[in-house]
Amino acid sequence: MPRFFVEEKPQGRVFLGGEEGRHGAKALRLRPGEEVTLCDGCGQDYLCLVEEVQREGLWLDVRETRPSLGEPRTQVTVCQCWPKGDKLETVTQKAVELGAAEIWPLFSSRCVARPDPQAAGKKAARLQKIAKEAAQQSGRGRVPQVLAPASLEEALGAAAAQGEILFCYEKGTGSLKEALAQCGERVFLFVGPEGGFAPEEAELAQSLGGKLLSLGRRILRTETAPLAALSAIFYEKGDMEL
Repeated sequence: MPRFFVEEKPQGRVFLGGEEGRHGAKALRLRPGEEVTLCDGCGQDYLCLVEEVQREGLWLDVRETRPSLGEPRTQVTVCQCWPKGDKLETVTQKAVELGAAEIWPLFSSRCVARPDPQAAGKKAARLQKIAKEAAQQSGRGRVPQVLAPASLEEALGAAAAQGEILFCYEKGTGSLKEALAQCGERVFLFVGPEGGFAPEEAELAQSLGGKLLSLGRRILRTETAPLAALSAIFYEKGDMEL
């Protein structure tokens, strides 16, 4: 069933316009009598029937309201150090599909890619659009936020004050499974760039209570590591059960 995010809680007869309404009318070729789902981005779904199709959008009749089922209990912020190329776009799309609550692009000492503030701002806007599209496709009840790029040190300080720090480190010896058994439902997952984290960065994470974790004996690419870790987190926390 087609799914669209809306900014206000829909009631009664509503018009879905803008880019999403035109997409439903022209690309999806929705017809009167077909069902669509609107989501308010706050975890609530609205089952609607298409009443009328116009060039600029759709007239919908809201028939039923129900909680969204696509949100995991565990809230994970993916703190991804800025990689080269378009890898950050891949991480954003797939992490949102898996259930990440936020994506936080970071700069660490070994980041090769270092866009200027203007370029980073444009990239963040594109990542937010990718996050919204991935949330719609995967049936999420909220659109995960792409946070403003920050330094690794800044992110570690914020994470230590809000939840658990899971720090993926090539020299880490901690077990992800054992760490999750001691974690609550607010987690910050840190993944380094292509060259990994520097030893002093791992020491800082550990000094703030972070767990230095291994993701196994195989070497994972920077864009693979967060997705493997997210899958393991949600599996261990029971968020992959129906």
